[in-house]
Amino acid sequence: MKRNVILAHLFLISILLGIVSCKNDDDNALNCNNELLISSFQYSNADGQMFEINDLGIEGDILTIQLSSGGCNGDSWQLCLIDSGAIMESFPPQRQLRFVLRNNENCLAYITRSYSFNISDLQTETNSVVLHFNGYNDSLLYEY
Repeated sequence: MKRNVILAHLFLISILLGIVSCKNDDDNALNCNNELLISSFQYSNADGQMFEINDLGIEGDILTIQLSSGGCNGDSWQLCLIDSGAIMESFPPQRQLRFVLRNNENCLAYITRSYSFNISDLQTETNSVVLHFNGYNDSLLYEY
Protein backbone atom coordinates (compact mmCIF):
# COMPACT_ATOMS: atom_id res chain seq x y z
CA MET A 1 0.00 0.00 0.00
CA LYS A 2 2.78 2.41 0.95
CA ARG A 3 4.54 1.53 -2.29
CA ASN A 4 1.42 2.45 -4.33
CA VAL A 5 1.20 5.84 -2.58
CA ILE A 6 4.86 6.56 -3.35
CA LEU A 7 4.37 5.54 -7.00
CA ALA A 8 1.28 7.74 -7.26
CA HIS A 9 3.21 10.71 -5.85
CA LEU A 10 6.11 10.11 -8.24
CA PHE A 11 3.67 9.90 -11.13
CA LEU A 12 2.01 13.20 -10.16
CA ILE A 13 5.38 14.90 -9.69
CA SER A 14 6.57 13.75 -13.12
CA ILE A 15 3.37 15.06 -14.75
CA LEU A 16 3.74 18.42 -13.00
CA LEU A 17 7.39 18.68 -14.02
CA GLY A 18 6.42 17.88 -17.60
CA ILE A 19 3.79 20.61 -17.65
CA VAL A 20 6.07 23.21 -16.07
CA SER A 21 8.99 22.43 -18.36
CA CYS A 22 7.02 22.62 -21.63
CA LYS A 23 8.42 25.26 -23.92
CA ASN A 24 6.00 27.67 -25.51
CA ASP A 25 6.42 27.79 -29.31
CA ASP A 26 5.46 31.48 -29.21
CA ASP A 27 8.85 32.35 -27.67
CA ASN A 28 10.17 32.95 -31.19
CA ALA A 29 7.00 34.51 -32.58
CA LEU A 30 7.51 37.55 -34.76
CA ASN A 31 5.83 40.67 -33.43
CA CYS A 32 7.25 43.85 -34.90
CA ASN A 33 4.13 46.03 -35.28
CA ASN A 34 5.18 47.44 -38.67
CA GLU A 35 8.63 48.46 -37.44
CA LEU A 36 12.24 47.73 -38.32
CA LEU A 37 13.67 44.71 -36.52
CA ILE A 38 17.40 43.91 -36.50
CA SER A 39 17.72 40.17 -35.81
CA SER A 40 19.74 37.51 -37.58
CA PHE A 41 17.43 34.84 -36.12
CA GLN A 42 14.22 36.46 -37.38
CA TYR A 43 15.87 37.31 -40.71
CA SER A 44 16.57 33.62 -41.26
CA ASN A 45 13.45 32.10 -39.70
CA ALA A 46 10.43 34.42 -39.86
CA ASP A 47 7.54 33.08 -41.92
CA GLY A 48 5.02 35.19 -43.75
CA GLN A 49 2.57 35.25 -46.63
CA MET A 50 3.33 35.99 -50.26
CA PHE A 51 3.12 39.52 -51.62
CA GLU A 52 4.36 41.61 -54.51
CA ILE A 53 6.54 44.71 -54.09
CA ASN A 54 5.17 47.42 -56.38
CA ASP A 55 7.42 50.29 -55.32
CA LEU A 56 10.21 50.90 -52.84
CA GLY A 57 11.88 54.22 -52.03
CA ILE A 58 13.75 56.23 -49.42
CA GLU A 59 13.17 59.86 -48.47
CA GLY A 60 15.32 61.07 -45.59
CA ASP A 61 15.25 58.35 -42.92
CA ILE A 62 11.94 56.89 -44.12
CA LEU A 63 11.69 53.79 -46.30
CA THR A 64 8.33 53.45 -48.04
CA ILE A 65 7.06 50.26 -49.64
CA GLN A 66 3.93 49.75 -51.70
CA LEU A 67 2.87 46.11 -51.87
CA SER A 68 -0.02 43.98 -53.03
CA SER A 69 -1.40 40.72 -51.69
CA GLY A 70 -4.65 38.81 -51.44
CA GLY A 71 -7.01 39.74 -48.63
CA CYS A 72 -10.21 41.49 -47.60
CA ASN A 73 -9.06 45.07 -47.05
CA GLY A 74 -5.54 44.80 -45.60
CA ASP A 75 -6.49 46.48 -42.32
CA SER A 76 -5.24 43.55 -40.23
CA TRP A 77 -1.96 43.09 -42.12
CA GLN A 78 1.30 43.37 -40.26
CA LEU A 79 4.45 44.06 -42.27
CA CYS A 80 7.85 43.61 -40.71
CA LEU A 81 11.14 44.91 -42.08
CA ILE A 82 13.93 42.66 -40.83
CA ASP A 83 17.64 43.40 -41.12
CA SER A 84 20.07 40.48 -40.89
CA GLY A 85 22.26 42.36 -38.42
CA ALA A 86 25.32 41.83 -40.63
CA ILE A 87 27.10 44.74 -42.28
CA MET A 88 29.06 43.79 -45.39
CA GLU A 89 32.34 45.65 -45.49
CA SER A 90 32.62 47.57 -48.73
CA PHE A 91 32.36 51.18 -49.73
CA PRO A 92 29.66 52.04 -49.09
CA PRO A 93 28.79 49.27 -46.62
CA GLN A 94 25.89 46.96 -47.48
CA ARG A 95 23.03 45.42 -45.49
CA GLN A 96 20.60 42.57 -46.24
CA LEU A 97 16.92 43.05 -45.42
CA ARG A 98 13.64 41.29 -45.99
CA PHE A 99 9.98 42.06 -45.54
CA VAL A 100 7.66 39.60 -43.81
CA LEU A 101 3.91 40.01 -44.24
CA ARG A 102 1.49 38.63 -41.67
CA ASN A 103 -1.81 38.33 -43.53
CA ASN A 104 -4.58 36.23 -42.01
CA GLU A 105 -7.34 37.65 -44.20
CA ASN A 106 -9.21 34.99 -46.14
CA CYS A 107 -10.76 36.88 -49.06
CA LEU A 108 -10.18 36.86 -52.80
CA ALA A 109 -9.59 40.60 -53.33
CA TYR A 110 -6.14 41.82 -54.42
CA ILE A 111 -5.24 44.69 -52.07
CA THR A 112 -2.50 47.33 -52.42
CA ARG A 113 -1.17 49.12 -49.33
CA SER A 114 1.76 51.36 -48.45
CA TYR A 115 3.92 51.17 -45.33
CA SER A 116 6.67 53.42 -44.00
CA PHE A 117 9.61 52.48 -41.80
CA ASN A 118 12.10 54.66 -39.96
CA ILE A 119 15.44 53.14 -41.00
CA SER A 120 17.80 55.44 -39.07
CA ASP A 121 18.94 52.41 -37.01
CA LEU A 122 20.57 51.05 -40.20
CA GLN A 123 23.09 53.89 -40.35
CA THR A 124 26.76 52.95 -40.19
CA GLU A 125 29.88 55.01 -39.50
CA THR A 126 29.90 56.21 -43.11
CA ASN A 127 27.37 58.61 -44.64
CA SER A 128 25.61 55.97 -46.75
CA VAL A 129 24.75 52.28 -46.91
CA VAL A 130 23.46 50.08 -49.74
CA LEU A 131 20.29 48.18 -48.83
CA HIS A 132 19.55 44.84 -50.51
CA PHE A 133 16.04 43.39 -50.17
CA ASN A 134 15.12 39.73 -50.61
CA GLY A 135 12.60 39.37 -53.42
CA TYR A 136 13.42 42.76 -54.95
CA ASN A 137 15.87 43.05 -57.83
CA ASP A 138 17.08 46.60 -57.20
CA SER A 139 19.18 47.83 -54.28
CA LEU A 140 18.64 51.21 -52.65
CA LEU A 141 21.31 53.66 -51.54
CA TYR A 142 20.44 55.14 -48.15
CA GLU A 143 22.31 58.43 -47.67
CA TYR A 144 22.30 60.34 -44.37
